[in-house]
Amino acid sequence: MTRPQNDDPMVPLDTTSPKRLDGETAAIDEHLPLVPALRRFSKVTGYCLAMSVVIIGWGYDLVVVGSIVSVDSFLRDYGDLYEGDLIIPSNWLSLWLGLPPIGSITGSALGGWLQDRIGRRVTLMLGSVVSAIAVAIIFFSHLPSRQTDCRAMLTVGLTVQGLSVGMIKTTAITYVSENAPTSLRGPAMALFPSVTLLGQLIGSIVVYVVSGVEGQTGYLGAFGSQWALSVAPFVLACVMPESPAYLVRRGYEERALKSATALYAPKVDPQGALESIRAVIEEERALAAQASYRACFQGTNLRRTMIIVLAYVMPTLFGLDLLSSASYFLKLLGLSSSTALLIMIGGVVAGIISNGLGIWIVSRARWRRISLLSLSAALVLWTAFGISGFWPSTTTAWLAVALMLSVILVCGVGVWPASYAIAGETSALVLRSPTQGLGGVMSHLSSAVMAIVLPYIYNSDAGNLGAKTAFVYTALCAFALVATWFCVPELKGRSMIDIDHMFDLRLPTKKFERWVPETLLALPCTRT
Repeated sequence: MTRPQNDDPMVPLDTTSPKRLDGETAAIDEHLPLVPALRRFSKVTGYCLAMSVVIIGWGYDLVVVGSIVSVDSFLRDYGDLYEGDLIIPSNWLSLWLGLPPIGSITGSALGGWLQDRIGRRVTLMLGSVVSAIAVAIIFFSHLPSRQTDCRAMLTVGLTVQGLSVGMIKTTAITYVSENAPTSLRGPAMALFPSVTLLGQLIGSIVVYVVSGVEGQTGYLGAFGSQWALSVAPFVLACVMPESPAYLVRRGYEERALKSATALYAPKVDPQGALESIRAVIEEERALAAQASYRACFQGTNLRRTMIIVLAYVMPTLFGLDLLSSASYFLKLLGLSSSTALLIMIGGVVAGIISNGLGIWIVSRARWRRISLLSLSAALVLWTAFGISGFWPSTTTAWLAVALMLSVILVCGVGVWPASYAIAGETSALVLRSPTQGLGGVMSHLSSAVMAIVLPYIYNSDAGNLGAKTAFVYTALCAFALVATWFCVPELKGRSMIDIDHMFDLRLPTKKFERWVPETLLALPCTRT
């Protein structure tokens, strides 16, 4: 066997096994182009798609909570009159937008812990049950006679719903990241923003429809529709195979082979897939005695955990929280409720299109590079948005629309899908569940902080900064850009064992892309 000539040992080489596109079986760490990989790993692709679809409920809940507060019938039951207009008081709006992410913090931590004890399937079922209970609390929150009690009951329901979202989301990301093969792990993780936006699109359409319905029927229909999405994770958990990586760690070899067969056969040898998974787990166990939250902060795992946390909070840093409540924000800038909701729908459609392109880009381009480029563009756009706030007018409102749509487009093709791919590749396999749980905790914590703070910045009964709120995201994008430059390495196309070795060697961030495994360096060279 010969190795391509490479006089500079830091020049990137193809570190994976040969591309076998015509054989009957393939290895899960084999590097293939996107379309051949989809054909070769068709069964696991289907399960990863199904698992990502449960995130539709998260996107749906996110936009329903953020947009229902601009519906007139909801404002009449839950709002107050302020200077001739019905608004949600800043304190209650902060609670409704901030407590769901806080609930998700608990759900993510609980989900990360439960998955390694009761499995991915049962954790998903439990999250689905909790979600159904939360929707019931939200739906019946209009029944108390006092408005304060209605608001309090709604607050409790939204918090419990956040807890279920944290459990479901963490479980889904863990399942996909540890079962998708090397060729598809990045694109599979990049699907999560797309399905989140799909949920937001469905939610935006529902809220727009109910905004024209008189009385409680409208917003109650939006609340009740969440039950349908609560059932989806439960149904999926009943039919999907358990994660082979979890079963191997628990010592259930026969069940692991059965699950691997359901995920990979017949085009991929399930026994070979299990051997690859077992080899990674055994090597990592030599460095970490057990999968625990404590182990995530020990040795080289601390660096990996911090990268995952940064990847998880990236949507908060580039402005997703403000974009998710754009209908209410644009209404404060002077647009009508119906117009703001239509723009919200248009923004979600633009995001789905850009994320669809982003999945292809993630399969082709370097993740670190596209993250840096899109964050730089977002920083410029938010700065222009903030400057426009010094001259408030109807024109400013429409300029805000254009700039917010531009942020969605540039981040949708770059840093948003790339951040999920980075989060899915960085952690050690044996610590996949707790690190994803920690990432989810920090993601929801950052969203909670922004959800609580933002209404006090832009709401008319508080800071009333309007478009100048965008300067907050100018600063956050600048921080994200610097942190990505210094901390986030290039991991695209690397096997799990290669990633373990690069972190164990404590390579500087910029040297990850050009690192060559010693096994390849040891092979004889042939000049051509």
